[in-house]
Amino acid sequence: EEPNWMPGSLVTTALVVFGWAAFIWSGSISTIWPMFGIANQLLASVALCVATTILFNMGRGRYSWTTIVPLSFVATTTLVAGWKSITDNFWPLSQKPETAAQGYINVALTAILMIASVIVLIDSVRRWTGGRKRPEMATGADLAEAGAA
Repeated sequence: EEPNWMPGSLVTTALVVFGWAAFIWSGSISTIWPMFGIANQLLASVALCVATTILFNMGRGRYSWTTIVPLSFVATTTLVAGWKSITDNFWPLSQKPETAAQGYINVALTAILMIASVIVLIDSVRRWTGGRKRPEMATGADLAEAGAA
């Protein structure tokens, strides 16, 4: 329940580090490196989504082009590159018995990263275009009226 609990932080950090180390030990760096690149660029597109949302929330939507243009480029090229990595690099690994597990894991994790990024992108666009309305805050008069009824 406490986020600052040191043993929990150390254990989870060790799990993540050893998880990524297992990827590297299971093959050459050339099999994991494309996934690092995809994850890095997808993180950049999520950051640009957040920055664009902040601009809209601040009432500065007219400046959103400064983040939407690079977001469009980064998201498009990274999603296409991710698809190409899955089909050209990771899926062929899964077809060989000696690297099948590594191939399937790389395909699954890359697909999960891409799907999560697309979900953030779609939800951000809905937010920018007003497709997802925030609930209105009740005022004191509304609460008093609801209590009287």
